[in-house]
Amino acid sequence: MGPETNISSILSLERQIEEGTGDVIQLKRARNSLLNISRMPPEILGDIFHWIVIPIGDFGGIQNGSYNFLLVCRHWFEVASKTPELWSFWGNTIYQWSRRYQLSGVNAPVDLALSYDTGFTDTDGTPFDEPLQSALQDRVASNSIRSVHLQGRRTLHRSIISSLTLNDKEVRYSSIESVILFNLGLDASDFFAHYHFPKLRHLCLSVTMNSLTWDYLRSHTTALTSLSLISGSPSSTPTTSQLLSVLASNPQLRALELANPIIPRDSGDGSKSRVPLRHLKNITMFGDFHPIFRLLRRLDHPSVMDTISMDLFNCTSEEVSRSFGPYLRYFLLRDGRFQNQLEISVEFYFGFAFINAAVAGDTNGLTLSPVGGYPFLTFALTQGDDLTPQASEKLFTDVVAHIPGEYVVSLKGTGNLDAIKEAVAAMPNIRKLHLVGVPLSDGFLQPDPCGSHANTKLLPSLRYLHLRDIVAYDWHLLIPYLVHQTSGGQAISLGITGESVDICPCVMERIKDLVEELVLELS
Repeated sequence: MGPETNISSILSLERQIEEGTGDVIQLKRARNSLLNISRMPPEILGDIFHWIVIPIGDFGGIQNGSYNFLLVCRHWFEVASKTPELWSFWGNTIYQWSRRYQLSGVNAPVDLALSYDTGFTDTDGTPFDEPLQSALQDRVASNSIRSVHLQGRRTLHRSIISSLTLNDKEVRYSSIESVILFNLGLDASDFFAHYHFPKLRHLCLSVTMNSLTWDYLRSHTTALTSLSLISGSPSSTPTTSQLLSVLASNPQLRALELANPIIPRDSGDGSKSRVPLRHLKNITMFGDFHPIFRLLRRLDHPSVMDTISMDLFNCTSEEVSRSFGPYLRYFLLRDGRFQNQLEISVEFYFGFAFINAAVAGDTNGLTLSPVGGYPFLTFALTQGDDLTPQASEKLFTDVVAHIPGEYVVSLKGTGNLDAIKEAVAAMPNIRKLHLVGVPLSDGFLQPDPCGSHANTKLLPSLRYLHLRDIVAYDWHLLIPYLVHQTSGGQAISLGITGESVDICPCVMERIKDLVEELVLELS
Protein backbone atom coordinates (compact mmCIF):
# COMPACT_ATOMS: atom_id res chain seq x y z
CA MET A 1 0.00 0.00 0.00
CA GLY A 2 1.72 3.17 -1.20
CA PRO A 3 1.58 6.45 0.71
CA GLU A 4 0.47 8.46 -2.35
CA THR A 5 -3.15 9.48 -2.77
CA ASN A 6 -4.66 10.96 -5.97
CA ILE A 7 -5.97 14.14 -4.33
CA SER A 8 -7.09 15.82 -7.56
CA SER A 9 -9.17 12.82 -8.59
CA ILE A 10 -10.79 12.60 -5.17
CA LEU A 11 -11.64 16.32 -5.22
CA SER A 12 -13.14 15.99 -8.70
CA LEU A 13 -15.33 13.10 -7.57
CA GLU A 14 -16.38 15.06 -4.45
CA ARG A 15 -17.56 17.96 -6.69
CA GLN A 16 -19.59 15.60 -8.86
CA ILE A 17 -21.18 14.06 -5.75
CA GLU A 18 -22.12 17.50 -4.42
CA GLU A 19 -23.52 18.58 -7.81
CA GLY A 20 -25.55 15.38 -8.06
CA THR A 21 -24.23 14.56 -11.50
CA GLY A 22 -23.91 10.91 -12.44
CA ASP A 23 -24.69 7.88 -10.26
CA VAL A 24 -23.92 9.06 -6.72
CA ILE A 25 -23.37 5.53 -5.40
CA GLN A 26 -20.89 4.73 -8.16
CA LEU A 27 -19.13 8.05 -7.61
CA LYS A 28 -18.77 7.34 -3.88
CA ARG A 29 -17.40 3.88 -4.59
CA ALA A 30 -14.91 5.34 -7.06
CA ARG A 31 -13.87 7.97 -4.51
CA ASN A 32 -13.48 5.41 -1.71
CA SER A 33 -11.38 3.16 -3.94
CA LEU A 34 -8.80 5.94 -4.22
CA LEU A 35 -8.33 6.26 -0.44
CA ASN A 36 -5.33 4.54 1.12
CA ILE A 37 -7.50 2.65 3.59
CA SER A 38 -9.23 0.89 0.69
CA ARG A 39 -5.90 -0.65 -0.25
CA MET A 40 -5.38 -2.04 3.25
CA PRO A 41 -5.43 -5.86 3.41
CA PRO A 42 -8.84 -7.09 4.69
CA GLU A 43 -7.19 -8.99 7.56
CA ILE A 44 -5.62 -5.80 8.95
CA LEU A 45 -8.79 -3.76 8.42
CA GLY A 46 -10.80 -6.47 10.22
CA ASP A 47 -8.37 -6.34 13.15
CA ILE A 48 -8.78 -2.56 13.33
CA PHE A 49 -12.58 -2.97 13.45
CA HIS A 50 -12.21 -5.51 16.25
CA TRP A 51 -9.90 -3.31 18.34
CA ILE A 52 -12.13 -0.25 18.00
CA VAL A 53 -15.70 -1.55 18.40
CA ILE A 54 -15.21 -4.31 21.01
CA PRO A 55 -13.73 -3.23 24.37
CA ILE A 56 -10.75 -5.25 25.55
CA GLY A 57 -11.85 -8.11 27.79
CA ASP A 58 -15.54 -7.45 27.15
CA PHE A 59 -17.98 -10.33 26.60
CA GLY A 60 -20.78 -8.16 25.22
CA GLY A 61 -19.79 -8.02 21.58
CA ILE A 62 -20.24 -4.91 19.48
CA GLN A 63 -21.60 -2.13 21.67
CA ASN A 64 -24.86 -0.34 20.95
CA GLY A 65 -24.26 2.60 18.66
CA SER A 66 -21.10 1.06 17.18
CA TYR A 67 -22.68 -0.48 14.08
CA ASN A 68 -22.34 2.65 11.91
CA PHE A 69 -18.96 1.54 10.60
CA LEU A 70 -20.83 -1.18 8.65
CA LEU A 71 -22.59 1.55 6.65
CA VAL A 72 -19.50 3.41 5.48
CA CYS A 73 -19.17 1.44 2.27
CA ARG A 74 -19.73 -1.99 0.73
CA HIS A 75 -16.04 -2.88 1.17
CA TRP A 76 -16.14 -2.21 4.93
CA PHE A 77 -19.38 -4.18 5.26
CA GLU A 78 -17.89 -7.17 3.42
CA VAL A 79 -14.70 -7.09 5.49
CA ALA A 80 -16.70 -6.88 8.75
CA SER A 81 -18.96 -9.74 7.67
CA LYS A 82 -15.90 -11.91 7.06
CA THR A 83 -14.24 -11.03 10.38
CA PRO A 84 -15.64 -13.71 12.74
CA GLU A 85 -14.10 -12.13 15.86
CA LEU A 86 -16.61 -9.30 15.51
CA TRP A 87 -19.48 -11.75 15.87
CA SER A 88 -18.32 -13.59 18.97
CA PHE A 89 -21.44 -12.41 20.79
CA TRP A 90 -24.47 -14.08 19.29
CA GLY A 91 -26.96 -11.98 21.27
CA ASN A 92 -29.13 -13.01 24.22
CA THR A 93 -32.14 -14.58 22.51
CA ILE A 94 -32.46 -17.68 20.34
CA TYR A 95 -33.68 -15.46 17.51
CA GLN A 96 -30.44 -13.47 17.61
CA TRP A 97 -28.40 -16.67 17.89
CA SER A 98 -30.05 -18.09 14.77
CA ARG A 99 -29.14 -14.98 12.75
CA ARG A 100 -25.58 -14.36 13.97
CA TYR A 101 -24.02 -17.77 14.45
CA GLN A 102 -23.37 -18.10 10.71
CA LEU A 103 -21.19 -14.98 10.82
CA SER A 104 -19.02 -16.50 13.54
CA GLY A 105 -16.27 -18.76 12.28
CA VAL A 106 -15.93 -22.21 13.77
CA ASN A 107 -12.61 -21.31 15.40
CA ALA A 108 -13.55 -17.77 16.46
CA PRO A 109 -14.28 -17.19 20.18
CA VAL A 110 -17.99 -17.38 21.03
CA ASP A 111 -19.73 -15.70 23.98
CA LEU A 112 -23.05 -17.40 24.76
CA ALA A 113 -25.70 -15.49 26.69
CA LEU A 114 -29.36 -16.32 27.13
CA SER A 115 -32.13 -15.05 29.39
CA TYR A 116 -35.91 -14.99 29.51
CA ASP A 117 -36.49 -17.74 26.95
CA THR A 118 -39.38 -20.09 27.57
CA GLY A 119 -39.65 -23.76 26.65
CA PHE A 120 -37.65 -24.80 23.60
CA THR A 121 -38.37 -21.66 21.61
CA ASP A 122 -37.75 -17.96 21.89
CA THR A 123 -40.62 -15.63 22.75
CA ASP A 124 -41.16 -14.95 19.03
CA GLY A 125 -41.37 -18.67 18.21
CA THR A 126 -37.76 -19.22 17.08
CA PRO A 127 -36.84 -22.84 17.88
CA PHE A 128 -33.55 -24.15 19.17
CA ASP A 129 -33.40 -26.23 16.00
CA GLU A 130 -30.95 -28.81 14.73
CA PRO A 131 -28.75 -26.43 12.64
CA LEU A 132 -28.24 -24.18 15.67
CA GLN A 133 -27.55 -27.15 17.93
CA SER A 134 -25.03 -28.49 15.40
CA ALA A 135 -23.36 -25.08 15.19
CA LEU A 136 -23.05 -25.02 18.96
CA GLN A 137 -21.56 -28.51 19.02
CA ASP A 138 -19.09 -27.51 16.28
CA ARG A 139 -17.87 -24.68 18.51
CA VAL A 140 -17.49 -27.14 21.38
CA ALA A 141 -15.51 -29.52 19.16
CA SER A 142 -13.22 -26.69 18.02
CA ASN A 143 -12.82 -25.43 21.62
CA SER A 144 -13.95 -21.92 20.67
CA ILE A 145 -16.49 -21.20 23.45
CA ARG A 146 -15.19 -18.28 25.53
CA SER A 147 -18.10 -17.62 27.91
CA VAL A 148 -21.40 -19.22 28.91
CA HIS A 149 -23.91 -16.96 30.63
CA LEU A 150 -27.32 -18.58 31.13
CA GLN A 151 -29.91 -17.19 33.52
CA GLY A 152 -33.48 -18.08 34.40
CA ARG A 153 -35.36 -21.32 35.08
CA ARG A 154 -35.97 -22.32 31.46
CA THR A 155 -36.48 -25.73 29.87
CA LEU A 156 -34.42 -24.51 26.93
CA HIS A 157 -31.27 -24.23 29.03
CA ARG A 158 -31.24 -27.97 29.63
CA SER A 159 -30.87 -28.54 25.87
CA ILE A 160 -28.14 -25.91 25.63
CA ILE A 161 -26.13 -27.43 28.49
CA SER A 162 -26.59 -30.83 26.85
CA SER A 163 -25.19 -29.46 23.58
CA LEU A 164 -22.18 -28.06 25.43
CA THR A 165 -21.49 -31.37 27.17
CA LEU A 166 -19.29 -33.92 25.44
CA ASN A 167 -20.69 -37.38 24.84
CA ASP A 168 -17.49 -39.28 25.62
CA LYS A 169 -15.94 -39.77 29.04
CA GLU A 170 -12.68 -38.03 28.21
CA VAL A 171 -11.86 -34.85 30.14
CA ARG A 172 -10.78 -32.20 27.65
CA TYR A 173 -9.19 -28.81 28.02
CA SER A 174 -11.58 -25.90 27.58
CA SER A 175 -10.93 -22.31 26.51
CA ILE A 176 -13.93 -21.03 28.50
CA GLU A 177 -13.05 -17.93 30.54
CA SER A 178 -16.40 -17.10 32.16
CA VAL A 179 -19.35 -19.23 33.32
CA ILE A 180 -22.58 -17.90 34.81
CA LEU A 181 -25.30 -20.47 35.44
CA PHE A 182 -27.93 -18.71 37.51
CA ASN A 183 -31.21 -20.17 38.75
CA LEU A 184 -31.45 -22.72 35.96
CA GLY A 185 -33.23 -25.40 37.96
CA LEU A 186 -31.09 -28.19 36.52
CA ASP A 187 -28.12 -30.38 37.40
CA ALA A 188 -24.95 -29.12 35.68
CA SER A 189 -22.67 -31.84 37.06
CA ASP A 190 -21.98 -33.54 33.70
CA PHE A 191 -20.99 -30.26 32.05
CA PHE A 192 -18.26 -29.54 34.61
CA ALA A 193 -17.12 -33.17 34.81
CA HIS A 194 -16.11 -33.23 31.13
CA TYR A 195 -13.74 -30.27 31.12
CA HIS A 196 -10.51 -29.02 32.57
CA PHE A 197 -10.74 -25.19 32.79
CA PRO A 198 -7.22 -23.70 32.72
CA LYS A 199 -8.53 -20.30 31.50
CA LEU A 200 -11.67 -20.02 33.64
CA ARG A 201 -11.52 -16.72 35.55
CA HIS A 202 -15.15 -15.92 36.44
CA LEU A 203 -17.50 -18.53 37.88
CA CYS A 204 -21.04 -17.85 39.18
CA LEU A 205 -23.21 -20.84 40.04
CA SER A 206 -26.81 -21.18 41.18
CA VAL A 207 -27.49 -24.72 40.03
CA THR A 208 -27.68 -28.22 41.45
CA MET A 209 -24.45 -30.22 41.33
CA ASN A 210 -23.50 -33.51 42.88
CA SER A 211 -20.81 -33.72 45.53
CA LEU A 212 -18.23 -35.18 43.18
CA THR A 213 -18.44 -32.12 40.91
CA TRP A 214 -16.91 -29.90 43.57
CA ASP A 215 -13.90 -32.23 43.59
CA TYR A 216 -13.73 -31.78 39.81
CA LEU A 217 -13.66 -28.01 40.21
CA ARG A 218 -10.85 -28.30 42.73
CA SER A 219 -8.65 -30.19 40.26
CA HIS A 220 -9.93 -28.60 37.04
CA THR A 221 -9.73 -24.86 37.89
CA THR A 222 -6.56 -22.98 38.80
CA ALA A 223 -7.05 -19.42 37.44
CA LEU A 224 -10.29 -18.16 39.04
CA THR A 225 -10.30 -14.48 39.94
CA SER A 226 -13.97 -14.33 40.99
CA LEU A 227 -16.17 -17.04 42.49
CA SER A 228 -19.86 -16.64 43.32
CA LEU A 229 -21.98 -19.44 44.79
CA ILE A 230 -25.70 -18.78 45.27
CA SER A 231 -27.60 -21.70 46.73
CA GLY A 232 -30.53 -22.71 48.85
CA SER A 233 -30.03 -26.39 49.62
CA PRO A 234 -27.17 -28.69 50.63
CA SER A 235 -27.44 -30.48 47.28
CA SER A 236 -26.12 -27.39 45.49
CA THR A 237 -23.42 -26.41 47.99
CA PRO A 238 -20.01 -27.92 48.63
CA THR A 239 -18.93 -29.04 52.08
CA THR A 240 -16.56 -26.77 53.98
CA SER A 241 -13.50 -28.84 53.07
CA GLN A 242 -14.56 -29.05 49.40
CA LEU A 243 -15.01 -25.28 49.14
CA LEU A 244 -11.70 -24.69 50.88
CA SER A 245 -10.04 -27.05 48.41
CA VAL A 246 -11.49 -25.10 45.48
CA LEU A 247 -10.21 -21.85 47.01
CA ALA A 248 -6.77 -23.35 47.64
CA SER A 249 -6.48 -24.47 44.00
CA ASN A 250 -7.22 -20.92 42.78
CA PRO A 251 -4.64 -18.68 44.50
CA GLN A 252 -5.35 -15.72 42.16
CA LEU A 253 -8.87 -15.26 43.56
CA ARG A 254 -9.80 -11.60 44.04
CA ALA A 255 -13.57 -11.72 44.69
CA LEU A 256 -15.55 -14.29 46.69
CA GLU A 257 -19.34 -14.28 47.08
CA LEU A 258 -21.44 -16.76 49.03
CA ALA A 259 -25.19 -16.15 49.05
CA ASN A 260 -27.29 -18.25 51.42
CA PRO A 261 -24.76 -21.08 51.60
CA ILE A 262 -26.05 -24.13 53.46
CA ILE A 263 -22.57 -25.57 53.85
CA PRO A 264 -22.78 -29.04 55.38
CA ARG A 265 -20.18 -30.23 57.84
CA ASP A 266 -17.82 -33.00 56.83
CA SER A 267 -14.87 -34.89 58.23
CA GLY A 268 -12.46 -32.21 57.05
CA ASP A 269 -14.06 -29.44 59.11
CA GLY A 270 -11.80 -30.09 62.08
CA SER A 271 -8.58 -29.34 60.21
CA LYS A 272 -6.46 -26.45 61.53
CA SER A 273 -4.82 -25.68 58.18
CA ARG A 274 -5.61 -22.31 56.62
CA VAL A 275 -6.10 -21.37 52.98
CA PRO A 276 -3.99 -18.38 51.88
CA LEU A 277 -5.79 -15.91 49.62
CA ARG A 278 -3.07 -13.32 49.04
CA HIS A 279 -4.86 -11.60 46.15
CA LEU A 280 -8.35 -11.44 47.68
CA LYS A 281 -9.89 -7.96 47.55
CA ASN A 282 -13.63 -8.41 47.98
CA ILE A 283 -15.80 -10.70 50.12
CA THR A 284 -19.61 -10.72 49.99
CA MET A 285 -21.52 -13.22 52.14
CA PHE A 286 -25.19 -13.60 52.98
CA GLY A 287 -26.72 -16.32 55.11
CA ASP A 288 -26.51 -18.30 58.31
CA PHE A 289 -23.87 -17.08 60.75
CA HIS A 290 -22.52 -20.52 61.69
CA PRO A 291 -21.41 -22.08 58.37
CA ILE A 292 -20.03 -18.78 57.17
CA PHE A 293 -17.86 -18.35 60.24
CA ARG A 294 -16.71 -21.96 60.01
CA LEU A 295 -15.36 -21.02 56.61
CA LEU A 296 -13.96 -17.60 57.55
CA ARG A 297 -11.89 -19.06 60.37
CA ARG A 298 -10.02 -21.15 57.82
CA LEU A 299 -9.25 -18.35 55.35
CA ASP A 300 -5.96 -16.52 55.63
CA HIS A 301 -6.78 -13.16 54.05
CA PRO A 302 -4.25 -10.60 52.80
CA SER A 303 -3.43 -7.65 55.02
CA VAL A 304 -5.11 -5.18 52.64
CA MET A 305 -8.62 -5.71 51.26
CA ASP A 306 -11.10 -3.37 49.61
CA THR A 307 -14.52 -4.55 50.75
CA ILE A 308 -16.04 -7.02 53.16
CA SER A 309 -19.83 -7.16 53.12
CA MET A 310 -21.72 -9.66 55.28
CA ASP A 311 -25.41 -10.10 56.01
CA LEU A 312 -25.59 -12.75 58.73
CA PHE A 313 -28.52 -14.18 60.67
CA ASN A 314 -29.22 -16.73 63.42
CA CYS A 315 -26.53 -15.33 65.68
CA THR A 316 -26.74 -14.43 69.37
CA SER A 317 -25.08 -11.52 71.17
CA GLU A 318 -22.60 -13.93 72.74
CA GLU A 319 -21.64 -15.39 69.35
CA VAL A 320 -21.22 -11.93 67.89
CA SER A 321 -18.95 -10.95 70.75
CA ARG A 322 -16.98 -14.19 70.68
CA SER A 323 -16.62 -14.65 66.90
CA PHE A 324 -17.49 -11.48 65.05
CA GLY A 325 -15.81 -9.00 67.44
CA PRO A 326 -12.30 -10.51 67.20
CA TYR A 327 -12.76 -11.00 63.46
CA LEU A 328 -13.55 -7.29 63.02
CA ARG A 329 -10.61 -6.26 65.19
CA TYR A 330 -8.29 -8.56 63.22
CA PHE A 331 -8.96 -6.69 59.99
CA LEU A 332 -8.88 -3.21 61.45
CA LEU A 333 -5.50 -3.78 63.08
CA ARG A 334 -3.72 -5.45 60.16
CA ASP A 335 -4.83 -2.98 57.47
CA GLY A 336 -2.70 0.14 57.89
CA ARG A 337 -5.16 2.29 55.93
CA PHE A 338 -7.51 2.32 58.93
CA GLN A 339 -4.92 3.61 61.38
CA ASN A 340 -6.01 6.91 62.93
CA GLN A 341 -8.73 7.43 60.31
CA LEU A 342 -11.36 4.84 61.16
CA GLU A 343 -15.07 5.53 60.82
CA ILE A 344 -17.48 3.29 62.74
CA SER A 345 -21.27 3.12 62.43
CA VAL A 346 -23.38 0.92 64.73
CA GLU A 347 -27.17 1.03 64.38
CA PHE A 348 -30.10 -1.13 65.50
CA TYR A 349 -33.50 -1.48 63.85
CA PHE A 350 -36.22 -4.06 64.56
CA GLY A 351 -33.94 -6.96 65.41
CA PHE A 352 -31.19 -5.97 62.95
CA ALA A 353 -27.77 -4.68 63.87
CA PHE A 354 -25.71 -2.82 61.25
CA ILE A 355 -21.99 -2.37 61.80
CA ASN A 356 -19.90 -0.48 59.25
CA ALA A 357 -16.20 0.32 59.31
CA ALA A 358 -14.50 2.50 56.72
CA VAL A 359 -11.70 4.94 56.14
CA ALA A 360 -13.26 8.21 57.25
CA GLY A 361 -14.31 10.75 54.69
CA ASP A 362 -15.05 14.42 55.29
CA THR A 363 -15.63 14.76 59.04
CA ASN A 364 -17.23 18.18 58.70
CA GLY A 365 -20.40 17.08 56.90
CA LEU A 366 -23.58 15.41 58.07
CA THR A 367 -23.01 12.11 56.31
CA LEU A 368 -20.63 9.23 56.91
CA SER A 369 -18.92 8.73 53.58
CA PRO A 370 -15.76 6.66 53.07
CA VAL A 371 -13.19 8.06 50.66
CA GLY A 372 -13.91 6.62 47.22
CA GLY A 373 -15.91 3.85 48.87
CA TYR A 374 -12.76 1.87 49.80
CA PRO A 375 -11.76 0.20 51.97
CA PHE A 376 -15.10 -0.64 53.50
CA LEU A 377 -16.36 -3.31 55.89
CA THR A 378 -20.09 -3.67 56.41
CA PHE A 379 -21.93 -6.21 58.55
CA ALA A 380 -25.68 -6.68 58.96
CA LEU A 381 -26.53 -9.02 61.82
CA THR A 382 -29.98 -10.48 62.42
CA GLN A 383 -30.37 -11.97 65.85
CA GLY A 384 -32.34 -15.13 66.50
CA ASP A 385 -34.79 -13.30 68.79
CA ASP A 386 -36.06 -9.74 69.04
CA LEU A 387 -33.30 -7.25 69.66
CA THR A 388 -34.43 -5.66 72.92
CA PRO A 389 -33.01 -2.34 74.16
CA GLN A 390 -30.97 -4.25 76.74
CA ALA A 391 -29.60 -6.63 74.10
CA SER A 392 -28.81 -3.67 71.83
CA GLU A 393 -26.81 -1.99 74.58
CA LYS A 394 -24.84 -5.16 75.27
CA LEU A 395 -24.23 -5.80 71.59
CA PHE A 396 -23.03 -2.23 71.07
CA THR A 397 -20.67 -2.46 74.04
CA ASP A 398 -19.35 -5.89 73.05
CA VAL A 399 -18.72 -4.99 69.42
CA VAL A 400 -17.17 -1.59 70.05
CA ALA A 401 -14.94 -3.06 72.75
CA HIS A 402 -13.10 -5.01 70.05
CA ILE A 403 -12.48 -1.96 67.88
CA PRO A 404 -9.06 -0.31 68.26
CA GLY A 405 -10.29 2.89 69.92
CA GLU A 406 -7.22 4.96 69.08
CA TYR A 407 -7.96 4.52 65.35
CA VAL A 408 -11.51 5.93 65.50
CA VAL A 409 -12.06 9.49 64.28
CA SER A 410 -15.78 9.18 63.48
CA LEU A 411 -18.49 7.24 65.32
CA LYS A 412 -22.18 6.84 64.57
CA GLY A 413 -24.20 5.18 67.32
CA THR A 414 -27.75 4.24 68.15
CA GLY A 415 -28.99 3.02 71.50
CA ASN A 416 -28.44 3.61 75.18
CA LEU A 417 -26.48 6.75 75.95
CA ASP A 418 -24.59 5.14 78.85
CA ALA A 419 -23.23 2.49 76.46
CA ILE A 420 -22.19 5.17 73.98
CA LYS A 421 -20.48 7.21 76.72
CA GLU A 422 -18.56 4.11 77.79
CA ALA A 423 -17.47 3.52 74.20
CA VAL A 424 -16.32 7.05 73.40
CA ALA A 425 -14.31 7.18 76.62
CA ALA A 426 -11.94 4.69 74.95
CA MET A 427 -11.80 6.72 71.71
CA PRO A 428 -9.85 9.92 72.45
CA ASN A 429 -9.34 10.82 68.75
CA ILE A 430 -12.99 11.09 67.70
CA ARG A 431 -13.45 14.24 65.66
CA LYS A 432 -17.03 13.56 64.61
CA LEU A 433 -19.87 12.00 66.60
CA HIS A 434 -23.23 11.16 65.05
CA LEU A 435 -25.99 10.09 67.49
CA VAL A 436 -29.36 8.74 66.38
CA GLY A 437 -32.42 8.42 68.62
CA VAL A 438 -30.64 8.75 71.96
CA PRO A 439 -32.31 10.62 74.86
CA LEU A 440 -31.21 14.10 75.89
CA SER A 441 -30.92 13.98 79.67
CA ASP A 442 -28.92 15.28 82.64
CA GLY A 443 -25.22 14.61 82.20
CA PHE A 444 -25.54 14.25 78.42
CA LEU A 445 -22.09 13.17 77.09
CA GLN A 446 -20.40 14.26 80.28
CA PRO A 447 -18.32 11.95 82.49
CA ASP A 448 -19.71 10.59 85.72
CA PRO A 449 -18.31 12.89 88.44
CA CYS A 450 -17.71 9.81 90.60
CA GLY A 451 -16.41 7.62 87.77
CA SER A 452 -12.97 6.87 86.38
CA HIS A 453 -13.20 9.69 83.81
CA ALA A 454 -14.23 12.45 86.23
CA ASN A 455 -12.85 15.93 85.53
CA THR A 456 -11.97 14.99 81.92
CA LYS A 457 -13.60 15.42 78.54
CA LEU A 458 -15.02 12.28 77.02
CA LEU A 459 -14.41 13.75 73.57
CA PRO A 460 -11.21 15.83 73.76
CA SER A 461 -10.74 15.92 69.95
CA LEU A 462 -14.37 16.47 68.91
CA ARG A 463 -14.97 18.98 66.14
CA TYR A 464 -18.47 18.06 64.97
CA LEU A 465 -21.55 16.68 66.73
CA HIS A 466 -24.60 15.58 64.76
CA LEU A 467 -27.84 14.77 66.59
CA ARG A 468 -30.60 13.05 64.61
CA ASP A 469 -34.09 12.19 65.90
CA ILE A 470 -33.00 12.92 69.45
CA VAL A 471 -35.55 12.23 72.21
CA ALA A 472 -35.60 15.63 73.92
CA TYR A 473 -38.22 17.12 76.23
CA ASP A 474 -36.02 20.05 77.20
CA TRP A 475 -33.28 21.22 74.82
CA HIS A 476 -31.86 23.32 77.63
CA LEU A 477 -30.22 20.06 78.83
CA LEU A 478 -27.84 20.36 75.85
CA ILE A 479 -26.32 23.60 77.12
CA PRO A 480 -24.35 22.12 80.08
CA TYR A 481 -22.71 19.67 77.69
CA LEU A 482 -21.80 22.42 75.21
CA VAL A 483 -20.32 24.54 78.01
CA HIS A 484 -18.32 21.49 79.13
CA GLN A 485 -17.21 20.56 75.61
CA THR A 486 -16.21 24.06 74.48
CA SER A 487 -14.35 24.98 77.68
CA GLY A 488 -10.72 25.86 77.14
CA GLY A 489 -11.48 27.47 73.79
CA GLN A 490 -12.37 24.22 71.98
CA ALA A 491 -14.60 24.94 68.96
CA ILE A 492 -17.19 22.47 67.68
CA SER A 493 -19.93 22.53 65.06
CA LEU A 494 -23.39 21.18 65.76
CA GLY A 495 -25.98 19.66 63.43
CA ILE A 496 -29.57 18.83 64.46
CA THR A 497 -31.95 16.96 62.17
CA GLY A 498 -35.29 15.27 62.72
CA GLU A 499 -39.00 15.75 63.18
CA SER A 500 -40.86 17.78 65.83
CA VAL A 501 -37.76 19.57 67.10
CA ASP A 502 -39.00 22.41 69.27
CA ILE A 503 -36.23 24.62 70.63
CA CYS A 504 -37.28 27.84 72.31
CA PRO A 505 -35.64 31.02 70.94
CA CYS A 506 -33.61 31.80 74.07
CA VAL A 507 -32.13 28.28 74.16
CA MET A 508 -31.45 28.49 70.44
CA GLU A 509 -29.52 31.74 70.86
CA ARG A 510 -27.49 30.24 73.71
CA ILE A 511 -26.65 27.18 71.60
CA LYS A 512 -25.55 29.43 68.72
CA ASP A 513 -23.26 31.35 71.08
CA LEU A 514 -21.54 28.13 72.21
CA VAL A 515 -20.88 26.50 68.82
CA GLU A 516 -18.79 27.53 65.86
CA GLU A 517 -21.53 26.60 63.37
CA LEU A 518 -25.11 25.40 63.77
CA VAL A 519 -26.82 23.41 60.99
CA LEU A 520 -30.55 22.69 61.37
CA GLU A 521 -32.47 20.33 59.06
CA LEU A 522 -35.92 20.07 60.59
CA SER A 523 -38.91 18.38 58.97
